[in-house]
Amino acid sequence: MVEITDLYIYPVKSLRGIPVSSSLTSSRGFKYDREWMITDDDYFFVTQRQIEKMATISVLIDDDFLTLQSSKEHEHKISLKKQSEDIVNVTVWNDVCGAIDEGDEVSYWLTKVLGGYNKKPLRLVRFAEFHRRKVPSKYLYEEEAESAFSDQFPYLIVSWSSLNVLNSELECAGQSNIDISRFRPNIVVKGVEDIEKKQPQNLYSINKKYFFGLRKPCKRCKITTIDQTTGQIANPKEPLATLTKLRFSSKKEGAFFGQNATFSDSNSALISVGDKFKMGV
Repeated sequence: MVEITDLYIYPVKSLRGIPVSSSLTSSRGFKYDREWMITDDDYFFVTQRQIEKMATISVLIDDDFLTLQSSKEHEHKISLKKQSEDIVNVTVWNDVCGAIDEGDEVSYWLTKVLGGYNKKPLRLVRFAEFHRRKVPSKYLYEEEAESAFSDQFPYLIVSWSSLNVLNSELECAGQSNIDISRFRPNIVVKGVEDIEKKQPQNLYSINKKYFFGLRKPCKRCKITTIDQTTGQIANPKEPLATLTKLRFSSKKEGAFFGQNATFSDSNSALISVGDKFKMGV
């Protein structure tokens, strides 16, 4: 039996995540997940790959406000009820999406805290409700899926088993253990080994009303080398070098950890820590 042990949402792409005990699904992922994104002045996305200090900004969200908090305890609030008809085109990877610019005040705050990018100010944008950013069909199995500003898929699922194997290997090499936060998952599970090799299998809820489809092993990047509390990089080679050596995925090249996933039900469902699933096809 596979069981959810931890859930996370990341309202602002590449800022600090929020641990939650439960969350509602949506067509684009968990509610509020990667609904906002930081861009440069040309509306091209910016992440921890460019600015490691983004990991030090905490995020809070309630019914009224998205709140950003810097490590120096400065904060900025953005009203969730703010409406704008001005749509800008923003770029995330190879996709151009419709979005709402959250304004100059938060742009100034982010630029002051993070220092800008390429000597230009930063902007905060919110995914436009009408826009549809579809997951490429080549990864799907007669299904449809979409996301907001996540890298490509609406959900990312990782397992404790893989982390334990990785940390054991790091210890043998004289390296420090790393925390699950380095992999920025939405869902952390126990009770499954080699999850990176399970596609195209599904995680079925025990009542069979819905399932998460494991669709693409997640190839990892520089962000896994960044401490998600301090924004510092102690070793720029790890854990990527060890993940490449371990070859969790059947793919020949790259560092893989976890599975990119879809959700089967177009209706909203409440997913909670402690929910149990069975692996199947």
